[in-house]
Amino acid sequence: MIRTLKPLVILVVVVLLLPGALLAGTGVRTGIRVIHASSGAVHVDPGLGDLGPELKSVFKYTSYKLIKQTAMDLDRGARGRVRLPGGRTLEVVPLDLTGRRIKYRIGIFKRGTRVFGTEVLLRNRGSITIGGPRFKNGYLLFNISGTRR
Repeated sequence: MIRTLKPLVILVVVVLLLPGALLAGTGVRTGIRVIHASSGAVHVDPGLGDLGPELKSVFKYTSYKLIKQTAMDLDRGARGRVRLPGGRTLEVVPLDLTGRRIKYRIGIFKRGTRVFGTEVLLRNRGSITIGGPRFKNGYLLFNISGTRR
């Protein structure tokens, strides 16, 4: 009996000594959808079906077209970048993964200079849509989602 308990006790001690961050995971599956919103003919891109009601209730536009969709696995502090129309870059950085929340730093850069910056706190498996710069008779919107790994 002692022979079988000894490996189990060693395993429990090793697990308890590992840093909490290592056990909890330090990464986030981050989804980014770049959307062109305008006041053209009423239309919601089929790729935005799950967001349609939210977009219509929050924003004043009538047309929403999905321009780009990407997903990336980011560790805490790692930068994820997406090229945007107009020579811009969207950058997202997961800063903190505590409890059921994910804190992101979000920035838009043009020619290497930050033109917009904010931080948001998302629920795990949640998303936020933020407004961006003018683009082709409308505006860019960014839907950012996060799920802890």
